[in-house]
Amino acid sequence: MLRTFAFLAALAATPMVAAADSHNYNYNSAEEDFAVFESTFGITPGKRRNHTKGFCFVGQFSPVDPAILAYTSSPIFKATSKVNGRVSHKGGNNQTPDNKFSDRGLAFDITTPDGDYHVMGLNTEDFFPASNPADFIDLVRTLPRGADAVKALAAERPELAAYLKHHKHDREKVNRPYEGTTFNSVNAFYLVNGNGERTAIRWSMVPTTAKDFVVPESEDFLMENMNANLAAGNVSWDMVVTIANPGDDPDNAAIQWTGEHKKITAARLTVMSTASEADGECDAMNFDPTVLSDGFELSDDPVLAARSAIYAHGVGVRLGEK
Repeated sequence: MLRTFAFLAALAATPMVAAADSHNYNYNSAEEDFAVFESTFGITPGKRRNHTKGFCFVGQFSPVDPAILAYTSSPIFKATSKVNGRVSHKGGNNQTPDNKFSDRGLAFDITTPDGDYHVMGLNTEDFFPASNPADFIDLVRTLPRGADAVKALAAERPELAAYLKHHKHDREKVNRPYEGTTFNSVNAFYLVNGNGERTAIRWSMVPTTAKDFVVPESEDFLMENMNANLAAGNVSWDMVVTIANPGDDPDNAAIQWTGEHKKITAARLTVMSTASEADGECDAMNFDPTVLSDGFELSDDPVLAARSAIYAHGVGVRLGEK
């Protein structure tokens, strides 16, 4: 982590000019956009301002299908690597109840036997509500004003309208444990092989078995539930890579990739143990999804740059509060 922290901190101080189209708002820096999250989700000192409630895990990341090596030279697909990670609830409430459906997150870093480093950050959403940071910050700013204000914003934003229709009405909303939940990369990246050929991808972390609730449900039971499932057997997700079709736009996270796609089960993430944030390592970690191993490259999706800058600023703020 130390070898990436200076780079991440520098990003936090870099102006982040977003495409604010016809609006008069200023989205000039990670600090300003971070303040919008604070005003919307509140502040729990020493904690993340979004995905505030969560717990840590350690595990391993292992190659599965060598077919992925035709697309990338990344070392994460060549040997079993160490993992430090975190599962979380979306939103800024550190007391969010575990026994109600909500969007959730899975974030982890991968350290290969040779010391290469790779970070993944995924969510249960199928796609993003905006293709650019300015429109997303507009949404975050609007949330405290209630559902009617969000609907009014969506009437002006086709991307947000499509997001709300799918995520609020079309998809199944069933509460599941973290270990029984599918998480999605949302943003696209490129795989790069030894010949320099680039292939756009997204991916999902898909549970390898249908894990369910095995302890009595309460407002704070998901860590206990994962531990019970660990004691009973395997807790793991497969990394299922979706290869972009010619018409897919890798730079727009607000567009869902639909229809038939080539998929490769590239690797498996296996949990070995869990820990509270007080006892584990994940609370101080910055899960910046732009930190990639060789054999991966960023797309030109502007949301990725925004996430990186806001995360870097956020980790400095919360560590300074401890």
